[in-house]
Amino acid sequence: MNKIIGILLSFIMLSSTGFAKELKATKGPIFSDYGPVFKIDDRDQALPKDFKYRVFFDITEAAENTFSLNRRFESVARFINMHAMNGVKLSEMEIAVVVHGSATRDVLTQKAYQEKYLDDNPTLDLIEKLSKKGVKFYLCGQSLYFMKFDKNDLSPQVDLALSAMTASTLLQADGFTLIP
Repeated sequence: MNKIIGILLSFIMLSSTGFAKELKATKGPIFSDYGPVFKIDDRDQALPKDFKYRVFFDITEAAENTFSLNRRFESVARFINMHAMNGVKLSEMEIAVVVHGSATRDVLTQKAYQEKYLDDNPTLDLIEKLSKKGVKFYLCGQSLYFMKFDKNDLSPQVDLALSAMTASTLLQADGFTLIP
């Protein structure tokens, strides 16, 4: 019990010094609805000038439930917001997302999602917004058919790959860095 009280007192003291206020995450500048980040002005590692961020995210797990946004997709918006907030232009970021496993459900059209899960796809809005900013999406064909869906069930922003392994191999061969 004393340990809990000590932790609470430490938190109160930090909050009263303004420390908690300084750590407030903000959204934007690219996505105002997604991807909260912290501005880090006192970082020791400088961001290189004229650097092209060629990265891809590997997303294999679905959202916790069918009515929640898949936070793994929000990490893509967070990556974009955090770099844009620190002076990296959107044109200096080339981003792809490889989706497989249970996350397959999160890239379905509203119609397919509603038929299967009786609810709207809560991740689809974010996928559409990411796509409009140039993010490319690839879905594992093996996962799609294993989960008994069809290519017509995919959001139009998503390209069907032979497999996630194939898409990952091709992206890495093309100079993309994996962000697991």
